[in-house]
Amino acid sequence: MMSARPTLANMVCRATLALGLLAGSAPTFAHGLRVSAQAEGGAIVGQALYSDLSPASGLFVDIHDPGNDAKLAEGTTGDDGRFRILAPPLAAYRVVVEGEEGHRAETQALRLAAGSTLDADAVRLLREDIARLEARIRLQDILGGLGYILGLAGLSAWFMAKRRR
Repeated sequence: MMSARPTLANMVCRATLALGLLAGSAPTFAHGLRVSAQAEGGAIVGQALYSDLSPASGLFVDIHDPGNDAKLAEGTTGDDGRFRILAPPLAAYRVVVEGEEGHRAETQALRLAAGSTLDADAVRLLREDIARLEARIRLQDILGGLGYILGLAGLSAWFMAKRRR
């Protein structure tokens, strides 16, 4: 008479089949929100993007004083995810972008010192490039996730084998 208890080999086969079905299903990627901003003249300018690099249009943007967290200004992102919001002159700002479904991102926006040799447009482009690079999914991230899953499967197999003894 066969035991009603699944063997380790059956469980590994089932887990492999489940992972294969999940991997082959239609892609449904969760997306995060990224924001880059800086102070230019009397305004805070920046861009909000989702992690797939599509523009985050129509989201709420709040400008805060990082010292006392007072709200200084507010606005929304345009169709291209960019925003330009007038704000009182400070050395630094905290920029918070919020959207639907709980999307929220924040960053620091710094004001360039007067007489700086850096062009404001060049700094903005650099910040946007850095935000795009941070949003990329790298091979090491994928391999790390797979290693984590395999490690958990190994731990559960070890505990099940130990329980049988």
